Amino acid sequence: MRAKSALLFLYIIYMIHIKYNPNDKRYIFLYGDDTELKALESYLNKIPQYMFLPSFAGIPKPEVFLFKFKKDGRVIYYTYAGLWKQVVDWCNDNNVAHDDLDGVFKYTEFSMSLDEFAQHVATWNLNIDPRGYQVRAAWLILKYRVSLSQLATRAGKTLIAYMVFRYMLENGGAHSVLMIVPNTTLVKQAVKDMAEYKEFFKTETVWAGGELCIGSNLTVGTFQSLVKRCDRKSSKYDPKFFNKFDVICCDEAHTSKCASIKTILSQDFIKTVKLRFGFSGSLPPKNTIESFTTQSLLGPMIQDIRSKELMDEGFITPVEIHQVRINYDWTPELKRLYLRCGEYLCSTPKIEYYTNKKGNLKKRNKQLPKDRQEFTMKEERELPFTLRKIKPLYNDDEYISYLIDLCKARGSNLLLLEQMIVHRSQKRVDIMDDLIASFEKNCVVFGHHTEYLVYLYNHFKQKFPDRNVYIIVGNTTVKAREKVIDALVKDKDAILVASYGCVGTGLTLKNLDYGILTQSFKSGVINKQSIGRGLCLANDKDKYRLYDLIDVLPTKRLYTQGLAKIRLYKEEEFEYYIHEK
Repeated sequence: MRAKSALLFLYIIYMIHIKYNPNDKRYIFLYGDDTELKALESYLNKIPQYMFLPSFAGIPKPEVFLFKFKKDGRVIYYTYAGLWKQVVDWCNDNNVAHDDLDGVFKYTEFSMSLDEFAQHVATWNLNIDPRGYQVRAAWLILKYRVSLSQLATRAGKTLIAYMVFRYMLENGGAHSVLMIVPNTTLVKQAVKDMAEYKEFFKTETVWAGGELCIGSNLTVGTFQSLVKRCDRKSSKYDPKFFNKFDVICCDEAHTSKCASIKTILSQDFIKTVKLRFGFSGSLPPKNTIESFTTQSLLGPMIQDIRSKELMDEGFITPVEIHQVRINYDWTPELKRLYLRCGEYLCSTPKIEYYTNKKGNLKKRNKQLPKDRQEFTMKEERELPFTLRKIKPLYNDDEYISYLIDLCKARGSNLLLLEQMIVHRSQKRVDIMDDLIASFEKNCVVFGHHTEYLVYLYNHFKQKFPDRNVYIIVGNTTVKAREKVIDALVKDKDAILVASYGCVGTGLTLKNLDYGILTQSFKSGVINKQSIGRGLCLANDKDKYRLYDLIDVLPTKRLYTQGLAKIRLYKEEEFEYYIHEK
């Protein structure tokens, strides 16, 4: 044993010292071996992938997470406290000795064992008995000052938050809690759920129609409304508003990379916060810029409760995924679409001048007349000089190949090209019709492009006149969304057409047996969130059956995304099948 320890001591020859300010634990400071610190700097300060694309015109610059300054001739590095475990793990992986930080970021005021905490929660006599994993999740959060928890959809995040909040207010010396959520619907849902567990909190809400409450101990608000308290230009500007909070919870923490949440969580009040934590059903992949951003604000991931685990325990509905691969032959019609859509993407918008309200002359892209506008083809464009000269020299196949190569050279344009083509595909609409006709219960049709969703909504209303068809997109009001959600509980064979952005995060959709994903994403976050919408238990529901439409075009960009989704299904241990059409 001693020999092994001696060898380990000889192998670890570098040291990084990690310090912190006891009165301001927002940052940690590092000094020591310069070579190792520069290596850590390269690891944390990553260059975004899009900057490597041919279409990126600027000079690639990294997102900075490790900063530095000079003091007494010595270079001192510092980073966000939430990245402490990332730094420690990097040191361990690279055999670099370091100061221990685990004890620093533990919430030492909380000393209960798991059994003691479970017994304490039982004395509250909640209207809903917390499940064992929920009690353990709350207990783990209380052990750390900063933390992230990856909890699968339908894991009961609000009940877990309730236990953490209540303990901190009753026993942890906290006076006021702030819960940050992405949208108004989730504000209302959180307040309603908290009251149903058992009346305890005096709650106020912060959103466009929210209500402030004197003496409140729980504030639930959207980041869009809360950030106005930090904006000097806003009539709601009031930075002292945050000073009362000593517990912070960020729901749907994968959205924390947005500027509003960064602004809120960078305010001075964070110095005195006792507990800061975040929930998400789908945290960003490890060692990415998105992951570093989320951790920098809220801390390292301390637990991961996956959907498969909850399915096996019978807490959520099992999912059965059918990836339907729609194959396209190289027909004259498909060639025509590649030609038309490719030319549009490679063309230059025409410019028109107009006078604004102040009488100033401005310019903008000229729009096509309304009767000539189509999906994603709204602007009046003209072929650039090079294409006009080349087009007569090539036959159709050669010219289409040239357009495809040009789209490839412009980065994401090839993906846009395929998306424009599938929006015009009658074959995929026919497949959706056949699927929905076979569904005997409620289904959701997910998409991203609003105009395409509106088209599908009108099409399904005409195709299925005996069924209720609903739509939720960006301009659907909060009240209208709530009516749709309530209607789905009563309906038996309704069709909901919905955008990922409006429904894919946090919203509880009950009584859904079937789903169709009409548009593909390679983002694991979006895919897991969209799958999670249908996992709520319901009577006579044995499984949530999800149909994932993947268009296999000759250029195969969407098909590549389909392969990435299969990898996700394998990782999550979902039951899945592949069908060729």
